[in-house]
Amino acid sequence: MSLHPMPFTPIAPASLIHQADGVFSIEMSKADPHVMHLVMAWKGTRMLWTRHFGDLADRDAVLGRFVNGGFDLVFLGRVTAIFGPTTINAAVDKLVEEASESRREAAEAAARRQRDRHIINLYAPNTKRGYKLELRRKGEPDAEWSVRYDRAIERDRLCDWVRWQVPRFAEFLKHAEKRGGEALTRLLTDEMFETERRVKKEGRGAGGMRPLRMWRGD
Repeated sequence: MSLHPMPFTPIAPASLIHQADGVFSIEMSKADPHVMHLVMAWKGTRMLWTRHFGDLADRDAVLGRFVNGGFDLVFLGRVTAIFGPTTINAAVDKLVEEASESRREAAEAAARRQRDRHIINLYAPNTKRGYKLELRRKGEPDAEWSVRYDRAIERDRLCDWVRWQVPRFAEFLKHAEKRGGEALTRLLTDEMFETERRVKKEGRGAGGMRPLRMWRGD
C-alpha cells in the first residue's frame, strides 16, 4: 500500500482528512471537531480508534503528522486493527506532549521578547564612521535612535547627561518614533545645555569640554 495524502483541512467536521489505499482513513466527527477517528473500510466500515482533543492545536498537530507522512497510516491502521489502540495512543500522546511543550516555549519566548522591549540600554560604540551614541532595546540588534559624532569628546559630552536619564529612555524613543531621530537629538542636546548651565551656576560643573563628567544626576 502507498500513501495518498489529501488536502489538509483541519476544521471540516465529518470530512475525510487523510486516506491510505482506500482502506484506512483519518476523519473528523460530524458533531464535534475536537474528535478524530481512525476508520477502516474493509468488508464494511469499522471505527478502529477515537480521540478527543481538548485543544484544537493538539488536534492540528496530529492531523499534520498524518498528512505529512510522519505517522504511517497504513502501519498504525493495521496494528490497531489487530492489536488495539495501544500503539497509536502512545504515538499521539507523545506528539501531543511535544506540541504542547513547543507552544509553551513559544509563548514564553514571546512574553520574554515583550518584556525585553521595555528594557532600553544606552550604548556608546566606536565605529569606522565615527563615535556613536544610541538607544537600543534589549535583544534587538539595531538601535531605535542613534547620533554620530566625528570626535569622541562630543559624543561623551552628551553621554554624560543621557546616561542619567534611564527612567526617560522609553519617553525618548516615543519622541523619536513620533518626530524623528534628529528631533530627539535636538531635545537631548538642548536639555544637556540647560543642565550644564545650571550645574555650572551651582558650582558643581567639572569644567572643560565635559562639564557633566563628574555629575551624578539630580
